[in-house]
Amino acid sequence: MKKIKGLTSVCLVLALLITMFVGAGALADDEIVLRVVDWSDSSVTQRAAFHEAFEKNHPGVKIEYTCMTIDQFSSSVVSLISSGDAPDLFPVPIATGMTLQQAYDDGWFQSLDDYLTDDFKATLEDNCFQEGITQIDGSLYTIPEKGADANTLFYYNKDVLDKAGVTELPKTYDDFIAVCKQVTDAGKGEYYGLIEGGNQANRLSALLLTLAAYNGSKVAENAKVVTDNGVCTFDNQQMLDAFAMLKKVFDDGSLHPDTINISAPEARELFAQGKAAFLCQGMWCISTWANTYPDLNYGVMAPPKASADSVGAIQAPATQPWMGIYSGSKHPELAAEYLMGLYADTDDYHFQADCIKIGERTSVVKGLTEKYMNSAIMSDYYTIAKEASAIVPSITVRDNDYYKFYSEVVGITPSLASILQGVWSSSITDYETPLHTLAAASTAEWKRACEAAGVSYDGLEFPNWVVGTSYTAADYAALPALN
Repeated sequence: MKKIKGLTSVCLVLALLITMFVGAGALADDEIVLRVVDWSDSSVTQRAAFHEAFEKNHPGVKIEYTCMTIDQFSSSVVSLISSGDAPDLFPVPIATGMTLQQAYDDGWFQSLDDYLTDDFKATLEDNCFQEGITQIDGSLYTIPEKGADANTLFYYNKDVLDKAGVTELPKTYDDFIAVCKQVTDAGKGEYYGLIEGGNQANRLSALLLTLAAYNGSKVAENAKVVTDNGVCTFDNQQMLDAFAMLKKVFDDGSLHPDTINISAPEARELFAQGKAAFLCQGMWCISTWANTYPDLNYGVMAPPKASADSVGAIQAPATQPWMGIYSGSKHPELAAEYLMGLYADTDDYHFQADCIKIGERTSVVKGLTEKYMNSAIMSDYYTIAKEASAIVPSITVRDNDYYKFYSEVVGITPSLASILQGVWSSSITDYETPLHTLAAASTAEWKRACEAAGVSYDGLEFPNWVVGTSYTAADYAALPALN
């Protein structure tokens, strides 16, 4: 069984269950236990400091915090919700495909409006208040964890590039292929051009969709849906070009040989150890490396383009729901104080500032990102992400009824990620045929799911979407009415 920080995943789950069921009984009768669970492993050190300050300001209160993986959450906390003994605070597990609407329908959370002050809510960015994302029928149920920043920029290891004699960063696919080969040839098995977390489908899908979008394809965010001229675009020219580039890197021997078997965190670790020149991940790497590899000499760049004149943009991630108060919590007022403290910028509470300073996140609190961003690499990431990204249209923003579509739709296999895994493991040599099959089958499935959900298939199409520019409220308003 895979080890996680010295404990097996089973031990972590058992520890959580023991804490939840018997932890309160081990405390004094007048001590209150506030139970908090999430999977925010990149900020556990800063959270510990916040908990110490919170407990100091709330005598008689004990924070029981558990940081899990999303899989552990799904296998343990979800069952506790069903049993009526869930943590006081926990997130919407969007990585499993769940939406706030589904969590609301299942009675997971209670409205925050009765507990959060108006002054506090006024400190949050406007995009924290979105129907179907953080609100249901105008009531707030959850707050986003952090700013929504592109999570598919390319990191480069300066020392590896220097050792290989690379003097200019690649900007096109041909450049990228050539640099990866130059690095690999120079490394002679010590280091390679590219490394990825190849056993994580979500990361490979995000990589492929980013490359396609950055070169002009109309694709939604990872795990979301839009059509172009009425069909799925998973086999269009931009996607074929992305596959061709990544296959060429593999064929040249420039892909780190462990890639297909490792997770994103493992790839991040090997990159920091100088085993590869390039890695595609998100801003979360910055704080992790600051703690574990403070001397790492690296930079960040936009993804390569198919050609110098390619026009497109990375999909700017939508605001995501995060932490809410359990509907059965016996301490909702205290839980709300915890939430407000977590986003505060005071002498006592500075969790957001601490995370921004180390490059762990941008904040959804107005002005905090600019105030505390003192990491040069984070500033570079933030600037490049803003310049390279654009907001893409969303079917659920167009009409909340399309959440029913997402509840109905079934993923087609082999997926984009599994096709790339097949290419990188040499089990697939002809990627075009499965891509055409995937696109046709996805189109058919999306039509079926729309019919089952009682929504119009036409709603998946955004005819006024101009690739490379952000989709706006005015663009939504200009769309034709749906039948």
